Amino acid sequence: MKYLFFVQSDGRGHLTQALSLAEELRQKGHEIVAVILNDNPTRVIPDFFKDGIKAPLYFIKSPYFLINKDGTGINLHKSIFFNVFRLKTYLKSLKTIDNLCHKYQPDVVINFFEPLAGLYNIFYQFKIPFFSVGHQFFVEHPAFKKPAGHFKDYRYFVFYNHLTSYGSTAIMALSFTAEPDCPEKKIVVCPPLIRFDVKNLTPKCDNFILSYILNYGCCEEIKNWAILHPEQKVEAFWDKKDESETKSFGSNLVFYPISGQRFLDLLQNCSTYITTGGFDSISEAAYLQKNILMVPTKNHYEQLCNAYDATRAKLAVFDSFFNIDLAISEQKTRSAEPERIFKNWVDNNSKKIVDFVTLEKSIK
Repeated sequence: MKYLFFVQSDGRGHLTQALSLAEELRQKGHEIVAVILNDNPTRVIPDFFKDGIKAPLYFIKSPYFLINKDGTGINLHKSIFFNVFRLKTYLKSLKTIDNLCHKYQPDVVINFFEPLAGLYNIFYQFKIPFFSVGHQFFVEHPAFKKPAGHFKDYRYFVFYNHLTSYGSTAIMALSFTAEPDCPEKKIVVCPPLIRFDVKNLTPKCDNFILSYILNYGCCEEIKNWAILHPEQKVEAFWDKKDESETKSFGSNLVFYPISGQRFLDLLQNCSTYITTGGFDSISEAAYLQKNILMVPTKNHYEQLCNAYDATRAKLAVFDSFFNIDLAISEQKTRSAEPERIFKNWVDNNSKKIVDFVTLEKSIK
């Protein structure tokens, strides 16, 4: 069958999900005919995705968040007004999507949390099976424990989920833990999509910390900690558009631009992984039995939900700042049992999502 992917490219998570599912589908003889991505000027599509997806890439103007002045988090109100004023641009993007659908005639569409895929279904309607994939959809599952308060944030998040997944044949809710499906909500609970490259790694525990930062402004906290702890080596990645070279800060801290292979090499060997609140890199680190600290991006409710959920699954701890001392102390006391359960969940159920999107199984 022919598959058309929509991929929301803010961060690396949805990109790695798409790569992983593309690997699984190609193993069964299916084809990815095209990939539609949001054209976000604040982010760069990393080479590991361009090289690995092996399909034509098409960029559309689509909603995205604006970063605050110091680069540490999201400016939510400014983001809302910015995207409202671009509605005409997004309507033009829907026409572009329609042209691509007619050009490639896919048998199935899979959406990795790109909102214009849901909007397209409202205005044009896919006449073929349409699946939505993401951990975001797990927030409506009874097993999810949402952060206390944040009522408006939760309602807005659920609305955005419904918009993104509008008209879905089924909603593939990625989860850290095995939970029952919710047919009444079209929710199918699936394990995280872990790439073959990660599954084939042999994890080690060398004496260094690995960090991945979505917003470059947060690097100051890591720099300050590294200065106070010169004996501790820190290898870090940042998603800073204008930084294409490796930068050293002192003798024990290095920042790299995003690189697929280098990231995997370091993730395989690190003792502790510190990141913001992305679901997929946390899943990869947990699969490799790493000690994990999460620091959700400011004003990013989705990442806060990810942190709460990883804590529920006992795979990570989280804080409001890069509390590296907490991560190091946690390493001394944590149990390996949650990671073992998580790895079994992934390894024994990785074909579940493939069975649904290849139409070999339907939600009941």
